[in-house]
Amino acid sequence: MEIKNFIKIYDECLPYPVIGNIIRFVKNSEFEASKVGANGVVNFDIRRVYTHALSNLKNSLSDVHWSNLLYNLFCKFLRQYKKDIKSEHFDFRQILNIEILKYENTGFYTWHVDHFAGNPRTMSCILLLNNDYEGGNLCFSNPDGSEEWEVEVKPSRLIIWPSNFLYPHTVKPVKKGTRYSVVAWAL
Repeated sequence: MEIKNFIKIYDECLPYPVIGNIIRFVKNSEFEASKVGANGVVNFDIRRVYTHALSNLKNSLSDVHWSNLLYNLFCKFLRQYKKDIKSEHFDFRQILNIEILKYENTGFYTWHVDHFAGNPRTMSCILLLNNDYEGGNLCFSNPDGSEEWEVEVKPSRLIIWPSNFLYPHTVKPVKKGTRYSVVAWAL
């Protein structure tokens, strides 16, 4: 079985009006520069993206609402993922965190994997929110770099894959506009 068979794509995960409401919320949210690695440092040579962490423990009722809605969405599709890969060995215990990402013009994330010693993630999820930008494509490759493939951008598209070393991925630089997505990781 090929590695890319374990990258699953789910379309129209949320109705477009809901996606529009998330984008309106995002455009009024405060963002901070994203950090990388176990030490959690900002390094624009590796990752030029801004993040807004969602939590149902914040004072903002909007944050609580979107956190709960997206948490349930990710759980639903992680259960679907288990059915789709037909594995009794796969399961997840919890969603570790949910973040809204904003890639502005020239924003990118170099090749990386989501699991590392300081953050042992099991599954990765990206919900694409918009497509009114150029560049910013999510790409995967085989672990040896022998093949690269790109995920077509569609609003309300959810991509789920294992976080381990077999799934290096990147977000290519945004050339025009702003790319919005929601990421979550499961354990």
